[in-house]
Amino acid sequence: MTVTAIPFAIAPLPAMESTPERAQTFATNLRAVTAGVKDVQGWAVTLAAPEWSGDTAETHDHLATRYAARLDLAEAALEKGVAAAEVFETRLLELQAERRRLEKRRKRLNADIAALEVDAAADADGSRDEELRKRAQALTERAESLLDAIDSWTTSYDTAEIDFIDALRGVDTVAEARQAAHAPDRPNPDALAARMRKLADDPVALAAWWRRLSVAQRQALTTEHPGLVGNADGLPVADRDDANRAAVYRDIDHLTRRERDGQLTDAERDRLDNARTVRSQLDDYREHVDPATGREITHVVVYKPGAFGGDGGIAVSFGDPDTADHVSVNVPGLTTELSSLAGNLDKTHALHEAALGEGRGSVATIYWGDYDAPSGNPLNPWEVGDVGGVAFTGKAEAGGERFGDFVDGLRGSDTGAPAHVTAIGHSYGSTTLGHALADGLAVDDAVLLGSPGVPAATADALTEADVWIGSKDNDPVTLLGDGERGGLGALGQDPAEDDFGGRRFQTGDGSQRVEDLLDNHTSYFTGDSLDNLGHIVTDGDGHVSEQPHRGDAGGEYLTLTELLTVSSAKSGGEWLWDTIEDRVRR
Repeated sequence: MTVTAIPFAIAPLPAMESTPERAQTFATNLRAVTAGVKDVQGWAVTLAAPEWSGDTAETHDHLATRYAARLDLAEAALEKGVAAAEVFETRLLELQAERRRLEKRRKRLNADIAALEVDAAADADGSRDEELRKRAQALTERAESLLDAIDSWTTSYDTAEIDFIDALRGVDTVAEARQAAHAPDRPNPDALAARMRKLADDPVALAAWWRRLSVAQRQALTTEHPGLVGNADGLPVADRDDANRAAVYRDIDHLTRRERDGQLTDAERDRLDNARTVRSQLDDYREHVDPATGREITHVVVYKPGAFGGDGGIAVSFGDPDTADHVSVNVPGLTTELSSLAGNLDKTHALHEAALGEGRGSVATIYWGDYDAPSGNPLNPWEVGDVGGVAFTGKAEAGGERFGDFVDGLRGSDTGAPAHVTAIGHSYGSTTLGHALADGLAVDDAVLLGSPGVPAATADALTEADVWIGSKDNDPVTLLGDGERGGLGALGQDPAEDDFGGRRFQTGDGSQRVEDLLDNHTSYFTGDSLDNLGHIVTDGDGHVSEQPHRGDAGGEYLTLTELLTVSSAKSGGEWLWDTIEDRVRR
């Protein structure tokens, strides 16, 4: 038997100590610091001494001007650092992706080497010498090619770290900071912001303009105007996320200091609480990585902590909608506030996992809570003062318009082939979605969950999109819409009725016990309902299990009055309204 020279197995690639996630965190913190310096610098520029005059006033103004100028040097240096961190993160993402490819090659090669070793040991009579020799030669060539690629990757990784360190060292002295501050190509973020505002109503044009900016220009805008960049429909979601994260940490830093000093106003208290809520949720999902991009899975697409009377506005995506094959956007319903973010993100993340499990491509699922949803309990007759907007469509109409702008922005920032987009509205959010659809919302599928009514008698009259209805017969909110057997109809048509059309999918009907009624309304992101949502979001219509419409054969149901009577009897009835109120408020 001829001795076959089999190559040794290849060792794993070195771990990346510098990762895209760490670079992103560094850049976010640096942006927050830069924004804080800018705030102080702006304060110093406008600082005045109204009670002073003569030499004292001149001295004060001179010192304030010098102080502002020194802060501008720090700001210029930090701007360079942020731009360098952005470039470093991008390079690390590319290196991380290449490392995964090399690791796959290495594992396949090592498996083939192990198989050859087994075959060679079993060839006692040497009858397979020629075959084994050729296999060994091919494996040797593959090993040499892989080792060359690993060496090249290691060099690129080391170079990326060195370049980043050199960029930071390039502005670590006062002289270098002064040079950066007075560089002729230093971006003018205020002029850029003015141009950006003029394009705000055209997300496609805004996206095209943004792409033409240099890295330094984009970073200057992000640092100086994070609220403008972070909430601009049409800009890349990754850039909006960078801006909004910086704004979150800046708010926490600034408002926490005011809190310690006892200076917080009520409005600032709401803003700080909301910022802390966002930070807490980002921390909870920090270890989750998007398999399609290698980045942290969460993206803060909207951040408005002081909006809607302190309730706050927010949108968070699991996955990057700019690159995903399938995108869904969830519109929540009653009592939508930033303080309820945790529960809503749990549902959105569950949908992301279900959709990914379909295996039909990359997925992004978005929670969109950027409208003034009404508060109150539509089932509690003693809460008339709080019901307000719940009984009317005004807030749904306004929210629908805002939602349409948001989806238009997603279309504008989409890259590659257009994504398959699904809009999902739950409870009053389905009414909001209904008004957006009636206004021409550009989506492929629309899902109405637990709907109290929509502003059209039929699905065809509502939209050209495919309409899906998830409606539990023991969910009392779904019995509020106008239907064949009654219903208040204040918010529109019951979409689960047979005359409405669309496709009603299996959700289960839930328990008729009174203590479970509101759980029925809040559990559409579980069980069969969640499975069907995953099918719909990934365009797997053929896998959706359907349920008869109300009024069709097999679609028998109780009216709201009948359901409340039956459920009260089953549970004793003495604490009906108290229980419903408590569960709506949770």
